[in-house]
Amino acid sequence: MKKLFILIILSMTNLTLAQDDANQPEQRPGFPQGFIYGAGVAFNQQIYKGFDQRTIAIPLVGYVGEKFNVFGPFINYSMIRNDEWNIDLNLSPRFNGYDEEDSDFFSGMKERKDSLDAGFTFKYNPNTWSYQFKALTDVLSKSSGSEYEFNVAKKFKSKALTIEPSVSINRLNHNLVDYYYGVTADEATELRPYYEGLSTTNKSLNLSLSHPIPIGLVRLDLSNTWYGSGIANSSLVDDDKALSARLFFIGFF
Repeated sequence: MKKLFILIILSMTNLTLAQDDANQPEQRPGFPQGFIYGAGVAFNQQIYKGFDQRTIAIPLVGYVGEKFNVFGPFINYSMIRNDEWNIDLNLSPRFNGYDEEDSDFFSGMKERKDSLDAGFTFKYNPNTWSYQFKALTDVLSKSSGSEYEFNVAKKFKSKALTIEPSVSINRLNHNLVDYYYGVTADEATELRPYYEGLSTTNKSLNLSLSHPIPIGLVRLDLSNTWYGSGIANSSLVDDDKALSARLFFIGFF
């Protein structure tokens, strides 16, 4: 059930991208404020050892306001929003946690707990380009870690179809990587040697396709992430890249 919930929440985060479109002045009439609903399906590869790829159905629910937006436990408040500049405050859970029941490979390890991140997003939208910087930090002091992300996207239109490729660079500090991917001396075994996680940089290529329908939109998100050496060298993982795909429908009440 824990992995099911994680996949549901991770898929919900993609709704913020659709919401960004909704707040552009020229598209506001097509995406009214209010409660949203929907459903989708997600495919996610896993890099932790003992985890298989997952394909799962997803229920979606949320609220889009003029400044205040809620997508499950993800909360976003727009401090400044105009034709080109966005500055938002963010509150979001971090679902990297696990316990020894999640995989046989984790047997004998201490639980790594999920946490709550807070921070801000700065976004610049000149014409069809989008530049975004996001900074988050662990406010529950589980990992005491921080994350920084820079994203560049370009939007294309083909009749009603919106095509948006993007590139992301994601920097995780030492505390965050070591907490979720490190192995302490007490946890080390012959098959799971000691490992101290180091600050690392992940890179992602993403592609989003969306098409409006009379009561909302249909969206497909594809992403491939290459993990930095600080994660890829951990004895807890068996791959340095992961593919995800999400297809969903979003409607408005």
